Amino acid sequence: MNIKHFFRKYFFRILVILVMLGTLVYFFYHLNKQEPLGNVFGLFLQSAFGFLLLALAFMVISLFIKAFRFYVLVKPSSKGLSFKNFLIPFFVGYGFSTLGPLKSGEIVSVEINKRSVSIPRTSSLAAIVLFRILDLFVVLIFFIVALGKTIPTIIQNFELIDPNKAATIETVTKVIFYSALVGTIVLSFILFLPPVGEIFYKILRKIVGRFSSKGDLWLENTFHPAMLNYYSSLKNLYKQRIIATYVVITTIVRWILEFYSLKFTLLAFGETLSLIDSASITSITLLAGIVTPAGLGVGTITTQSLMEGLLIDPAITGASIIYQTLIGTGLTLITAAITSIFLKDYKQKEDKKKEEEIEETQNEDEIKT
Repeated sequence: MNIKHFFRKYFFRILVILVMLGTLVYFFYHLNKQEPLGNVFGLFLQSAFGFLLLALAFMVISLFIKAFRFYVLVKPSSKGLSFKNFLIPFFVGYGFSTLGPLKSGEIVSVEINKRSVSIPRTSSLAAIVLFRILDLFVVLIFFIVALGKTIPTIIQNFELIDPNKAATIETVTKVIFYSALVGTIVLSFILFLPPVGEIFYKILRKIVGRFSSKGDLWLENTFHPAMLNYYSSLKNLYKQRIIATYVVITTIVRWILEFYSLKFTLLAFGETLSLIDSASITSITLLAGIVTPAGLGVGTITTQSLMEGLLIDPAITGASIIYQTLIGTGLTLITAAITSIFLKDYKQKEDKKKEEEIEETQNEDEIKT
């Protein structure tokens, strides 16, 4: 096996392992600076194992709800697609989505869906846009609740501990909120309203055209037709009211499961946290990770600061972050790495099945003639 073939076959799995090792090093380095790691690991030995299992179960259920929500949206454009067959490419694509900042890895899932289960790229893209914006709207609602209840408590506690940090937390949360709000509104207009999208395309083309004639040509020949196909796919989704209702309901259920997962994780280590505070921490952390293109690091720092402001023991904070991130993100990446092994085999089986069907049809035609 030559090096080129080796990397082509095992690149994603190697990347997953490197990311997981990097995440481990990051967590342990920062936790060791704040609190001896022995205290953190000691909490795992003393934890209520049942609550940890319950938190894990909620993470897994949330992941499958996300998969089924995606499947429901793309199924009309891929006749004969079963949920069981869709799961493998979904897990691989979702695994990639955890690697890129701003969820950029989700673009990879568009190509994986096309190549593995023949889902049109525009259908996958329309589905991703639909529930990504919907996710942001739901999380923003919880963020507003956090601004009214959880954030004032955190700032009040920090004023007693570190007044400068209290001012920083107040400023940062406002920047995150308004950035996410403006970004969500602007993206919603561009992505959901074709006339606004056309205006955005014309402005983009004028800007690009001044710097690159090749870029202008690419926008005209490739980007614009793809944009029109995307709006066409989105229009089909608009007509499916039952599916749209289902997507809204499952989105809300999915986030409630995520909130409870964090709550149960903290309960396992002996810390009580209200559901509203859990929702606030989760929503602020998510938006911080989206607004700032730094991925896992920003989310971790944000969670640590918020829990510190709620006067949660640093060792419990560290143990909760380790469990939530290594189990949540790690579970996704491991699942993606494992399922990627079967993705090529699945594709080959599907291609072979199609060839046999074509051959059978040709034989039948020959018999008839």
